Amino acid sequence: MREIITIQVGQAGNSIGRKFWEVACDEHGIAPNGLFHGESDLQLERINVYFTEAMGGRYVPRVIATDLEAGSIDTLRRSPFGQIYNPELLVHGTTGASNNYAKGYFTEGAELLPSLMDVLRKVAEECDLIQGFQFLHSVSGGSGGGLGSSLIDNVRTEYSDRIIKSYSIFPSLSMSQVVVEPYNAVLTMTHLIENTDETFCFDNSALFDICTKTLRLQSNTMEDINHIMAMVISGITTCFRFPGQLNMDLRKLAVNMIPFPTLHFLTTSFSPLKARSVQPYEAFTEQLLVQQMFDPKNQMLAVDPRQGKYFTATGIFRGRTLSLKLLHDLMAQMKQGQHFIEWIPNNCKVAHCDISPRGLSKSVTCIGNNTVIVKEFEHFLGAFLKLLNRRAYIHWFIGEGMEEMDFQEAEQRIKDLMNDYRQYEKVTIDNKSQMSETSESDSR
Repeated sequence: MREIITIQVGQAGNSIGRKFWEVACDEHGIAPNGLFHGESDLQLERINVYFTEAMGGRYVPRVIATDLEAGSIDTLRRSPFGQIYNPELLVHGTTGASNNYAKGYFTEGAELLPSLMDVLRKVAEECDLIQGFQFLHSVSGGSGGGLGSSLIDNVRTEYSDRIIKSYSIFPSLSMSQVVVEPYNAVLTMTHLIENTDETFCFDNSALFDICTKTLRLQSNTMEDINHIMAMVISGITTCFRFPGQLNMDLRKLAVNMIPFPTLHFLTTSFSPLKARSVQPYEAFTEQLLVQQMFDPKNQMLAVDPRQGKYFTATGIFRGRTLSLKLLHDLMAQMKQGQHFIEWIPNNCKVAHCDISPRGLSKSVTCIGNNTVIVKEFEHFLGAFLKLLNRRAYIHWFIGEGMEEMDFQEAEQRIKDLMNDYRQYEKVTIDNKSQMSETSESDSR
């Protein structure tokens, strides 16, 4: 079996991970004590991708949870599914990262790193064949950004031929309570660019808007946001966890979604998203699902996909009553109304799984590789430069072992990434063929 190892880092990563495992356990019929109480053999057919079968028929998530302070790990232990986690895989420090990337990467994180890598190697050795690793973290935190980057670097070094994907929360500067978030985010981005194969991007601003404007929740909390993210991650991982069509593993997903190695920052959306008061009066048809896939209101990142161009997009549909022929026809129609790169053939895919999410007869999770992601990078890079030009707060990072050159290199790396997106967005079929001919003649 091709296993996936999950690594959740920092307060945000562990909060999202806690919700994801609750959703995954529910879909696979796993009780809080780890025993199977499901209704179908399909729930167990590919359960070893994310779970390990232990003594007594108990199923244990293959997850390493870590933080530089004990708070988020203690919350994980006290959660309704707290008994399901292997206590040896819950690793924490004592001092915290103080919202400082440098502490997470260079000092406090460096002290914790050897024990974390020992735990990771132990988990990897127990696997038959690892297909890859998935990280859950925030790029703007000290632990999620600093320690998360260090772990990603080391996993890439030791398991260079495996796929690394991350579910990364980007800073919502309008909601931020930490002034150095832009520093943390830009410094973390350099490691995501270099060492991950797929990065799924989220931000709290878009998630709060979904809770308030779409779901019309009276008082939305971080629990509501984490649940939405857990549903999206559950949708993305559906074809890994259950029998289905297309994107059966991490590598196939990467091949379908990533046209160039650095352009691997993906947007996501989910449908149906409707207020509970409205749901009884709505018919969740294939047309509604496909329409909401590309709707800006359903995006998990505060960008409008209509302002960019799609390199690729995949709709992962769930539900037994869905008509695949109708879905393909609707996707073809929708593609004509959206901005898709014209020189990539068959760049709008449909994946399908019979097993629907709890409480829904059908759903879709959309993964898009869209050039509009540049606007998200511009957003926090601008805030980063405002701080850096005045050298504000920089002494806190230099005091932990960083140099000013690290900030300048990180800035340049993101600018190069943004230029890559803009370059390929402007390419047409004609000059794409010219570029290919030029490169061929150069190679000769």
